[in-house]
Amino acid sequence: MRVLVLAGGHATRLWPVTKNRAKPLLPLAGKKIIDYILEEIEQIPEVDRIFITTNEKFEDNFQKYLSKRDEDIYKLVIEKQESEEEKYGAIGGMINVIEKQDPSDYLIIGGDNYYSFSIEDFIDFSFEKSAITNACFRVKSIEEAKNYGIVDFNEDKKILDFQEKPDTPKSKMASTACYFFPEKMLKVFDEYTAYWEGKISKSKYLDEPGRFIEWIVKRYDTFAFPFEGRWVDIGTREGYLRAEKEISEGNTIRGIVNNSEIGENVTVLEGTKVRNSEIENSIVFENCVIDKAILKNSIIGDNTNVSEKDIREGLIKDL
Repeated sequence: MRVLVLAGGHATRLWPVTKNRAKPLLPLAGKKIIDYILEEIEQIPEVDRIFITTNEKFEDNFQKYLSKRDEDIYKLVIEKQESEEEKYGAIGGMINVIEKQDPSDYLIIGGDNYYSFSIEDFIDFSFEKSAITNACFRVKSIEEAKNYGIVDFNEDKKILDFQEKPDTPKSKMASTACYFFPEKMLKVFDEYTAYWEGKISKSKYLDEPGRFIEWIVKRYDTFAFPFEGRWVDIGTREGYLRAEKEISEGNTIRGIVNNSEIGENVTVLEGTKVRNSEIENSIVFENCVIDKAILKNSIIGDNTNVSEKDIREGLIKDL
């Protein structure tokens, strides 16, 4: 079985912090976001190859990161692009990998998401169904459900309907970026692109996973793997700070802090020096200097100096 980790997005809503740093490599509760996924996948005996797809901009980021892991099982796949507009898209990224390899079962998962469920349990469920499957999370309210692709399924977990960001959701079960495609169903990628080619732009059908799943559900048996607990897709400053608070067990202080007031939900990473400052509900990346400053509800990118400033609800990075 092979695994395809999608890590090609530019995360523009977190700029400038993610201007030169891939979102899956951002810290979350003291570890990189992608670590939570890969550490579990590496322990699954059925997995013999892990592909990570990203764009040219983050190639060096991931080469450095993978040099510290078991490189024999990993292959980095680079999408040749310069900007978000030029990207192949999520579906295109999947196709670019799958069509160049021998047929196999595929777990496809977003590298910038945090999931609390067992990936091995999801794979076991998928093998049992011997069909395309999608991990689905129960969001808190119908109002929140309007922001996601929503699935409705029966007692056997067969998906009956898929609604992409509906005005009137039929359930609170949101589709997440975690899918299983058995080898016998890899044909759906060619069938899907052939169906849409010439009807709408490639940017729509190759970069909208919800449209893909909706198309599949209408044609093939597809099953939901429902889970509760935590699912975090870190796309905004507010979401990032909320995820840090939910997942961490208190503050993470790995830098040097002197004569400073540290409140709740604070992360200070390696190489950072904090002096005579006040920090609350904020993340300070590696190798920063924070001196006589106030940071609240903010994220400070690596190698950034903040001196005698009051920063609230900020995304700051020295470029």
